[in-house]
Amino acid sequence: MKTYYRILLLLPILLIFSTRFGAAQHTKSEVEKSIDRDALPARALSLINQFWKEQKKADFYRQSDGEMISYEVKLNWEGHLYSIEFDATGSLIDIEQLIEFEELPLALRNTITEEINNQYTTFRFTRVQRQFSAFENNDEQMLVEILEKDFEDLLIRYEIEIDGQNKTELGSFEMLFDVNGNFIQKRRIVRRSLDNIW
Repeated sequence: MKTYYRILLLLPILLIFSTRFGAAQHTKSEVEKSIDRDALPARALSLINQFWKEQKKADFYRQSDGEMISYEVKLNWEGHLYSIEFDATGSLIDIEQLIEFEELPLALRNTITEEINNQYTTFRFTRVQRQFSAFENNDEQMLVEILEKDFEDLLIRYEIEIDGQNKTELGSFEMLFDVNGNFIQKRRIVRRSLDNIW
């Protein structure tokens, strides 16, 4: 009987701590909705129309994470899938290229794998993306440099999605690394059945 009362007394305390811990962790909880090309903000549409003609296949999405609205164009360019993200005004946020983990240089793969091994006892890669963003706000120049594979003036990061487990966590996570494999941040991924992932 004493154990029963102890559990009842401890339960509210555990609930408070678990709520605070859960709120402190970064989460990626985005909702995407397919839209027509013409529903993009005018600035984004103008940029896409310069480089991506109507007859070529591309998919368009409106995305919300509860706080921010953005627009995404997904397309295939020279054998890689790209995601081009714009903010609500049509300014370019970043461009992501879907790649295989094995496409990264060996030293970079080793650094990233070592960091993930430090955080999780078991894991598997579910998606790897090379993320490009500009040091200066020049949307058109950034897109040209990526299409021409001139990455010198671009900020490159790697978005690694994993399913991972350790003693306290189990789930899907997005981990961000810089070009040298230094760990930047981690977010728990909240999956939805409506996600438009590759």
